[in-house]
Amino acid sequence: MGTEDYIAVAADDWYQRRRQDAEGEFFRRVADQGPRKGQGGSTRQGIYCLTADGHLLAYKNAGQNPDVMREVLSEGLARWAKLPESQRRPGAVEIGSPESVDERYSRTLPPGGLVVKAFTRALDPPEQGDTADDAPACRVEDEAAARDHLWLTEREWRSLIPTNACEGQTLSVPAEIAERILRFHLVDNTRGEPPHWSREEIRRHELTLTVLETSPSGTRLRLEGSALLSTAADPDRADRGYDVSLLGYIDYDAKADRISRFDVAALGEHWGQGPYTRGARPGRTPLGVAFQLADATSASNAVPPQAARDLHGYFGGRPR
Repeated sequence: MGTEDYIAVAADDWYQRRRQDAEGEFFRRVADQGPRKGQGGSTRQGIYCLTADGHLLAYKNAGQNPDVMREVLSEGLARWAKLPESQRRPGAVEIGSPESVDERYSRTLPPGGLVVKAFTRALDPPEQGDTADDAPACRVEDEAAARDHLWLTEREWRSLIPTNACEGQTLSVPAEIAERILRFHLVDNTRGEPPHWSREEIRRHELTLTVLETSPSGTRLRLEGSALLSTAADPDRADRGYDVSLLGYIDYDAKADRISRFDVAALGEHWGQGPYTRGARPGRTPLGVAFQLADATSASNAVPPQAARDLHGYFGGRPR
């Protein structure tokens, strides 16, 4: 199989099964040809191979195993080859522009906004007998990493850069940015869609920015701090929690008038699981989250944050 065999499309089933427009109708019509018909509004998630006119060729429930993906693609391609030539030739199907878009389920980065990639990994603790000189603090449990995006509006990312900055100056990370990172991105999404933290579950936190360098060409900041996220005031009684420390660097390029670096790592002990993240390791185990500046013009980075389904809540409003 080559890239000429398929056009790859990624979409969030949560939006697609709800949106009342041509795109949503098309998706539901394709999905209803498979075993997951979404009765009662339930999920239609999965891997779909389909023709341009909406004929389902192959389906498999979602999975991260690349062998499963290759199997579904091969099955779909074999069924495609059996279709009449009249259905397979270029131009056999004409797709027009959608007449309308259901804006309730459309998510786009605000103009001038910043996109930061977020990678989450379950980690193994140091083995018994390891020391700081001969072993890393944590080993990667496996090669898979969960991915998400952090969105900041232009006003928000500009609020990270102090006016008239001077070296050694320390200030708090703006509250709305700190809350968004803590509630929606310091989560264990390595096994599925995680429950996000409520405001009340932020038991303590301190995130600061320190000016390391400043000049007419720009400003370099160090972000550091810690937080305790817990479903109970007493973390020892909490079903789920994350005791985490953060450290990273943010660079502002004054000439380009943009953030040119956003590298932050979060590492701590996580415990518990959610309704869709079953199979957590017992007890407290290391979990790491890495944040890295992304190219906002790239199509792959246009995927909205998972928590942005509630866009109002994501950008600071009370969750619906």
